Amino acid sequence: RSCGHIKAYAANTNQGIARDYNEDRVSIIININQPIFSKTKKPNWPKASYFSIFDGHGGNKCAEFLRDNLLKLICDNDFFPTDIEKAIKFGFSEADRLFLEIAIKDGKLVDGSGSCGLILLIIENKIYIANVGDSRCVISMNNGKIRKDVTRDHKPNYPYEKQRILKNSGSVYQ
Repeated sequence: RSCGHIKAYAANTNQGIARDYNEDRVSIIININQPIFSKTKKPNWPKASYFSIFDGHGGNKCAEFLRDNLLKLICDNDFFPTDIEKAIKFGFSEADRLFLEIAIKDGKLVDGSGSCGLILLIIENKIYIANVGDSRCVISMNNGKIRKDVTRDHKPNYPYEKQRILKNSGSVYQ
């Protein structure tokens, strides 16, 4: 459906109860310009906007890495702008790989932080939303008369998520 005009936007983060500081990071770019030093020049650069929230866990380094790098990883790959879904999946996967290179040096964990990630990418007249973790995207329409949750939290106490974790050789505790 057509995006129309962005009339307003908001991002909200909450400091958790375990720490006296906030590990969350936000990035909002209303008009994404093609990077000057892009890997490949794209002849049909679309009108695009980007909204993201990264919910840091166990430190803020991963959330900061995602804030500073995920959009570039999405836009500067061969899938963008012709296959946005693949570009987003590639960007998330590449961000995971690159952050692990930073977090693990010589086989030792040097940074144990992690992050949930929620992005909303508007390309021309389409909205793409990607969510990894328990951040939530809510869209309001008709001047706030309609409110819709558009993501599903990935919390291990939810049956569908617990099943996914166990199926992939993970474990759930607490």
